[in-house]
Amino acid sequence: MTSTRGHQAPLKIIGLGLGRTGTVSLCTALEILGFGPCHHPALLGVESDYWSRVAKAAKGELSVLRFIIWNSHRLKGDTSPEVLDDIFRGYVTAMDSTTAVLAEPLYQAYPEAKFILTTRDPAKWAQSMHKTINRFYIDYKERQSRIASGTASKADVILYTEMEELGMVDWVDVYHERYHHGRLETDPEGELERHNKFIIQLIPPEKLLVFDVADGWKPLVEFLGVPEPSQPFPHLNDPVEFEKKGKAWWDKLMAGLSENGSH
Repeated sequence: MTSTRGHQAPLKIIGLGLGRTGTVSLCTALEILGFGPCHHPALLGVESDYWSRVAKAAKGELSVLRFIIWNSHRLKGDTSPEVLDDIFRGYVTAMDSTTAVLAEPLYQAYPEAKFILTTRDPAKWAQSMHKTINRFYIDYKERQSRIASGTASKADVILYTEMEELGMVDWVDVYHERYHHGRLETDPEGELERHNKFIIQLIPPEKLLVFDVADGWKPLVEFLGVPEPSQPFPHLNDPVEFEKKGKAWWDKLMAGLSENGSH
């Protein structure tokens, strides 16, 4: 199976591991090895004015919002190679949960790419999820419930409205409800196992590296056929760092809304 589309995105390496399996670390490692730039939702909004632009409801053509466009296409069932090309144009690598949930169309669109399934000890992954993504999801559901019951604060309404306008509410529905069927909170270890089994069955073994970032450079450079760098393997985005990023997201969003007279 080969892909010969015109204007095809230059993806060479696609990560199919779920969030909190070391995807930020892998993304950074691949860029160190020369496989950049890397598309990762947690790394897209690094420009100093990004969140003020989000608060102004920046249009979807901004590259930092491409993963949100992707989510809306996913909801419409449009995962054609051309749509994926548009999302990943300019990126050599891509990963995290946004690629994990689209493993099959990505493999069909980029059959010549190499694929990496990041994973980790299921119990430790469940603990990390509880401290980070699941915690934010529970906060989101509680905020949604307060809005429905008429007991929401002004901040609740502002945040939910912005999330809805940007497509983030749709993404929560896709990831937590449609892909994981609400089981991330009740059976995270089982969901990790289910996802990993699906990926291993989908991708031919010669194209797939099952990778624990704790193993460092050796399995990664052997899989990619490149020399091992002298610098240490990066280990980034632990739960404390994740929480700091979440607070920074909120603070910058509120500042941007204030500048625009939205509250």
